[in-house]
Amino acid sequence: METHSGPHPDADSREPYDPREALADAEATRAAVADRLITPWWYHPALGAIMGAIVLVMALDLNVFVRLVVAIVCAAGIGLLVGTYQRVTGLWVDVRNLGSTSVRWWGAYLVMVVVLVGVAMVPSLTNWQIPAWVAVLLAVLIFVGTIILGRQMDEALRAEIRSGAAPTPRAKR
Repeated sequence: METHSGPHPDADSREPYDPREALADAEATRAAVADRLITPWWYHPALGAIMGAIVLVMALDLNVFVRLVVAIVCAAGIGLLVGTYQRVTGLWVDVRNLGSTSVRWWGAYLVMVVVLVGVAMVPSLTNWQIPAWVAVLLAVLIFVGTIILGRQMDEALRAEIRSGAAPTPRAKR
């Protein structure tokens, strides 16, 4: 096994290493990623509309064919939404990229979805029917909640990326 002691072969051709510049470069990179990670204004309303449609159809306990068609359309809509987000930003964010504050916002969103979807499933699981106005209210709540909590999570994530408190999202391949 060959070992090298002494300076790197290219040491004479490189500028001296300045840790302050390296830190400034890292900070600039984090800021550039955070600036690039601006979610388009339409993303959360579109996701909220998809979630609202799912909740509304479940809560109204419509026939199986209607629920299946809505589920397929909503799944395709989410796929298009994610793909478009990746093309617009060139990045993809998942739970591994979240810092502690954005994880709390994500958790709040998850709790809201579980509760509202759970209530919407009552007619499918029992003989009790939800009044139409309650079904519409559930759909409106998930629509508005998706917009508010999604934007809060985005804002928190960008701040965490800038500060170094969250890992930098990976570039889309």
